[in-house]
Amino acid sequence: MLKPRRSLKKLRMIRKKGNYEIYFEDECHFQRNTTIVRAWFLKGTTPEIKSPPIREKISVMSAMGMDNGQLITMNAEIFNAVSLKAFVKRIIKCARTQRKILLVLDNARFHHAIINRKFLKSVKDEIVLMYLPAYSPELNPIESFWKKTRRAVTHNRYYESLGRRENA
Repeated sequence: MLKPRRSLKKLRMIRKKGNYEIYFEDECHFQRNTTIVRAWFLKGTTPEIKSPPIREKISVMSAMGMDNGQLITMNAEIFNAVSLKAFVKRIIKCARTQRKILLVLDNARFHHAIINRKFLKSVKDEIVLMYLPAYSPELNPIESFWKKTRRAVTHNRYYESLGRRENA
């Protein structure tokens, strides 16, 4: 297993050589229920924020280009080997690059699924996978993107339908 410092060093070397377009991948769920966070309100007022009585969510797989900033997304009912394969195909199709793609992933179990090995070998001329060390979300820049997105879109906000949250 690579240590965080070694992973960063390896990524810097790969980036410096310029042979790959590097994308960082992660998955995220956006739930319809309202998340209440600290906020400022007028003194003496009691804020009311609606919250839906049902649990609904949007599940999104996303890859962000390290140098080009391109964001490639795909909605998924469930995160598993099948959805990962479909997403890798989408990345290959949508990535704005002529270079080979290096897809940096965390260590979710389905990222290592045996059923995808044959597929990944078939596309090895277009994309290769690199895994971050376990429990190191700080090495994945897309994690901060998700944090900022949640802050801007989900916290202290009520949406009448899941579609409205998806469009936000």
